[in-house]
Amino acid sequence: MTSGPSIDTPAAVGAIIRARRQDRGLSQQTLAVRAGVSRKFLVDLEAGHERAELGKTLAILAALGVSLEATDPIPKGADHDPARRDYAQTFARLIGSRDFEFAIKMLADYATASLKAGRPLLQRSPRLKDPHWSAALAGITNYTAHRLGQPAPSWTRRIKPLTEAWMPAESYRNIREPMKQLTRSETPEELAAMNVFIRERSLGTA
Repeated sequence: MTSGPSIDTPAAVGAIIRARRQDRGLSQQTLAVRAGVSRKFLVDLEAGHERAELGKTLAILAALGVSLEATDPIPKGADHDPARRDYAQTFARLIGSRDFEFAIKMLADYATASLKAGRPLLQRSPRLKDPHWSAALAGITNYTAHRLGQPAPSWTRRIKPLTEAWMPAESYRNIREPMKQLTRSETPEELAAMNVFIRERSLGTA
C-alpha cells in the first residue's frame, strides 16, 4: 500500500484546499459556511498562514473530503510556489475577479517571497489597469528592495503616487478611524510615498 503525499507545511495545506475548492466550483464563502469557519480564516489558510488553528483547518479539510492522509497530490508549479509565482498574472487575475481580500494576502506573500529570494520578484512592471494596485505593488517592491539594500527595479519609478490616500483593505470592508490612524503610523515610508497605507506587520515581513 502506498502512502499519500506528505502534508508538512502550511503552504501545502493551503494549496490543497484552494485547488480542491476551485475544482469543486466552490466560493470561499460557501466552503467557509460548510466548514463552520469565517471566510477570513479560510483566506488566511489558503494563503499558507502559519498560525492557522488546527481544529478549524481539519473542519475545512473534512468539508472537502480531504484528510491528513490525502490521496490528492500536493499542487505543484509556479502558481503554488511563491518563489516562482507570476505575480503580475496573479494580481491581474485576482483584481479582475474582484477578489480583493485574497489580493491583499498576495501582497504580503509577494513581500515575503521577495525577501526570501533576495530580490524583488517583480523585476518588470505588472501593467495593471488599476492605478491603486499598481501603486501598492510599486511601494512594496521599493520596500523590499530597500530592506535588501538594493536599487528598486526601474519600472517602479514610472508609477505615480495616488492623488488620495488609499488602504487596500477598504476594497472589501469598512475601516474605523482609530485603525486608519494606526495603519498610517505603521506603514513603511516606501508605501506611504505612493499614498498607499498598509501596516508593516500585515506584510508578514517585520
